[in-house]
Amino acid sequence: MALVGRVPKDIRDYMVEGPGGLLRNTAPHERPQYESSINRVTWPNGSWATIYSSEKPDDLRGFSGDTGWFDELAKFANPRECWDNLQFGMREVSADQPRILITTTPRPIPLLSEIEEKPTTVVVTGSSYENRANLSPIWFSEIISVYEGTLLGRQEIHAQILDEVEGRVYSSFSKSPFPDGNVDPTVSDTGAEILVGQDFNVHPMASVIAVRVADECHVLDALEIPVSNTEEVAAELKRRYPNRRIIICPDPSGRARKTSAPVGQTDFTILSRAGFEVRAALAAPAVVDRVNNTQAMLASSGRRRLRIHPRAKALITGLSNLTYKEGTSIRDKASGFDHVDDALDYLLWQEFNVLTQRYALTGDFSI
Repeated sequence: MALVGRVPKDIRDYMVEGPGGLLRNTAPHERPQYESSINRVTWPNGSWATIYSSEKPDDLRGFSGDTGWFDELAKFANPRECWDNLQFGMREVSADQPRILITTTPRPIPLLSEIEEKPTTVVVTGSSYENRANLSPIWFSEIISVYEGTLLGRQEIHAQILDEVEGRVYSSFSKSPFPDGNVDPTVSDTGAEILVGQDFNVHPMASVIAVRVADECHVLDALEIPVSNTEEVAAELKRRYPNRRIIICPDPSGRARKTSAPVGQTDFTILSRAGFEVRAALAAPAVVDRVNNTQAMLASSGRRRLRIHPRAKALITGLSNLTYKEGTSIRDKASGFDHVDDALDYLLWQEFNVLTQRYALTGDFSI
């Protein structure tokens, strides 16, 4: 078993020796022995748990077992790295399936949302009201009076995972049903020209597929094709929408970018030769400008001009979870959520630009 906490002191004080720890909550005849010098807890039947600190995530690469316990995962400085490293060690055959317990304040971090959405995850919550018998009456009354009804209160008192992920890039996006939010199952293919925002990243190639309805953008689907290329994306779009006029709004850098295609071709020429019309700005807009444009489409002046069908799961996940690096205005690309979001940005900047008039590069890019 792996016991993973934020820092060694937290592991000792909360997971092992504290009121909610292993030593105080095990029957005397089954109580384990805590050996702090070797970071181990050993039970009378021979089972043992090794203690790991989130400060040294690489140590988890050496773990091999079938059980893990993360305490306060949402407070780790590097939750995804710790989580990913442990997954490779959860491989031993046992009488029960490998399983991981997470006890944490439900801070709205992307990883926690992803884990909660897994079909094998069981979520158990408990509020401060349920634990009232074990809390100081003075502390309880003061905390409740100050924080009840606030976002922090919902998180800390009622153990709710908030939709508002901290530091979200696309803070205007809401997963609530339209018109309160941007998710709308009534979005449908109207038969109009197909608009595709395209990010050329190879792993994955990301596409956002939409139609125009008046001054609104209705997203039909979002594709993420791993280890792919522009030719494969073109073939998939033609397969899905045969005999349709398809307009690609790609990353403007594709005008010069070389792919794995024959020498002399670019992403733009490949798309053009596949029969698509390519529309792109002459120069790539600043990231902050295209993000602001998307924010305005998501919600501005009481309107939500961007509606997304629930099947576009990759886009909904990306908009919900892409964040800025803590304390900066730099998007956290390590999360992988940026590619599909970029594809949406390119589409909206080109076809639904509410911030500025720009000049498009269109036409045949064959050579």
